[in-house]
Parts: sequence; C-alpha cells; structure tokens
Amino acid sequence: MTQVWPIFLGILIIIGLITIFKEKNHFYFIKALILFAVMIILSTINFLVFFVLAFLFIQTDVNLKLGNLFTLLGILVIISGILLYWWLRIFHHIFPLSTTTLTLIEYYIQWTLIYVTVYQAIFSNVTKITKVVHYITVGNFLDPNLFVVVILPSFISVWISIILFKKHCHSI
Repeated sequence: MTQVWPIFLGILIIIGLITIFKEKNHFYFIKALILFAVMIILSTINFLVFFVLAFLFIQTDVNLKLGNLFTLLGILVIISGILLYWWLRIFHHIFPLSTTTLTLIEYYIQWTLIYVTVYQAIFSNVTKITKVVHYITVGNFLDPNLFVVVILPSFISVWISIILFKKHCHSI
C-alpha cells in the first residue's frame, strides 16, 4: 500500500514551479535560486560523466602531469558550459527568462564563491582564527586570514543591500 502524500507533494511542487516561472515580473530571487540549483546539479552530472569518459579513453599506464590534468579540466568546463547554454536556450523557449533573473544567478555564484573562501579560511586556520584577540593585540591587522574572515562577509552584506536597493528602484 503506497501513500498518496509524496505524489501529491510532487504535483504541488511541479505546479508551484510552473507558476513561479510563468510569472514574468515576479519571484526573481526564487527563480534565480531554483535555476542556479538545477544548473549546478546538471553541471555536476556533466563533470561526472565527462570525467569518467575522459579517463576511460586515457591510457592508465601514462602518468598525467598536473598541466595536462588542468587542461583536461578546462576543456571539461568549456564543454559543460556549452551544454548548459543549449539547455538554457531550450528552457528559455518554454519559460522566458529575464535579464534580472540571469543577473541574480551571477550574483549567487559570486556570493557563494566569496562564502566558500571565507569558510575555507576559517576551517583551514581554526587555531589561528580562534586567537583573533592575539592578532589585534599584536597589531597584525594585515594578516590575510583575518582579512578574509572579517571583511569578505561584509562585502556579501553590502552586495546584498545594493542588489535589494537596485531591485527596489527597478534598475535591475
């Protein structure tokens, strides 16, 4: 005996997504977040498939040098980007996307990259970061870890306020 609620919930989610994406001048932030998440998932699937295919065709007895691996990764990034571009073009025919939504996706990417940098700085230097008072008393304000942990989150906050204000003024 199966439960009905997962099917009902799935139908509600699909109806909600269609409603959100059919609205032309509303739900920009939600549209951008959903589209960003879907594109990240598709890009990850692309990388997994491409990486497996690339290593199937590369001879395993030949050592890959770091430069070759970096070039391979660059090629995979470009191919994945082109495939996502074609997916966006098809999606745009079904659900027209505004420039605002695409701009917000760019901002989400940039905010995420800044946040990941802060996260990496905090957890790679946990012992140093816990001694922030030491940095301040010694006068070591120019330490890059302190800069990343204290200043970059402020950049994100300022950026969010600017975007919200531009949205309020209808200039985005």
